Amino acid sequence: MNRIFVFVPGILATLLGLAVPVLKGQAQQQPRRAEASPAGNIENGKKQFKTHGCASCHSYSGQGGAGARLAQNPITLQAFVNYVRKPKGSMPPFGNQVTETELADIYAFLKSVPPSPDPKSIPLLNQID
Repeated sequence: MNRIFVFVPGILATLLGLAVPVLKGQAQQQPRRAEASPAGNIENGKKQFKTHGCASCHSYSGQGGAGARLAQNPITLQAFVNYVRKPKGSMPPFGNQVTETELADIYAFLKSVPPSPDPKSIPLLNQID
């Protein structure tokens, strides 16, 4: 009987030691809350993206070209607005040429663009040696 009392605390400590990493792993695997959809009109944003000349550098879907890739960019709306107003690098400043509403619409359009497919999922690209 005394042997049981000696082993029980050791067994409990071992089980607890095994359970903590498992529980910690489950907590880390829970999906993050999806970011709320940005306020703005996607269709108008697509139109404004072309009207203001954004597409000439960033491509029609914001995937990049001469300018940076804008689609699927994790920046916030406020960071996007600030950058358009006072850009760094070779992007021309738009200052007040684009309204807050237009910028919100452009941002909503860019957030709506689906990610590019994985090149490995495109059969023709897999045929290239």
